[in-house]
Amino acid sequence: MTITRVNHTGISVSDMHRSLTFYRDLLELDVIFDSDVPGNERLSSVVGMANARGRVVWLRAGDTMIELWQWDNPVGRALASDYNPSDKGVTHFALQTDNVDELYRNVTDAGYHANTTPQDLGLHKTTYIKGPDGEIIEILEDRATDEWLRELTEASMAARAKEAE
Repeated sequence: MTITRVNHTGISVSDMHRSLTFYRDLLELDVIFDSDVPGNERLSSVVGMANARGRVVWLRAGDTMIELWQWDNPVGRALASDYNPSDKGVTHFALQTDNVDELYRNVTDAGYHANTTPQDLGLHKTTYIKGPDGEIIEILEDRATDEWLRELTEASMAARAKEAE
């Protein structure tokens, strides 16, 4: 058994129209599937929610997808207003771009929150933004190579080993 890639990231949204305005229109992701999903026993079993039903939209992002769900039943809770990347569980997803400064300007000009202007962190130039439902999205220009990551990992492991002595 081999995992070959991350297929998609699922996001529960409160307003599909608003989320499509953000993901499709502002971020320019392509809608490849849009369907109303009536309640059925198999879906309810898979997601672990009784009488689950709603609307699902898949948007293509390179070789992966973003899956938006607006659940009609059950209606979900909003993220806590103080939700942040140190909270447990999935805390963010990252969208790679060839021009993070331009994407940052487009997003902030449209009224969405960014923690900071894009910052050069070496491995990538990045910032975190908030989507329509407060979801945390990293936007970045990735510079990491497998070799560079391997070298940094080896240096970190050596430092940990030295500290443990």
